[in-house]
Amino acid sequence: MTFLLAPPAVFPAPLRQPTKTLREKGADSFHAVLAGVLAAGLEDALEAGDHPRAISFINRGFAEGSPQLGCDLLCRAISVVGTARTWTVQLAPLRSR
Repeated sequence: MTFLLAPPAVFPAPLRQPTKTLREKGADSFHAVLAGVLAAGLEDALEAGDHPRAISFINRGFAEGSPQLGCDLLCRAISVVGTARTWTVQLAPLRSR
């Protein structure tokens, strides 16, 4: 008589993401709030047809947020107004982290 042992039910531990520091958590919260405020302001400016104000919100997205936030805001403006409008935005300088 032969007994077969089942393979051990040992599963590798899932890879843990490094925990964020309080500063990193704060930065994430700040950027989330900033994105919400800028998106709401952009929507108001676009509804009012105030393109200079819309561009101001887009520029703030690039300068105070991130390149991704600025691009998201710019894409939203283009989708509302269309590509026929010329958008002049100011990209924030690269900063080292």
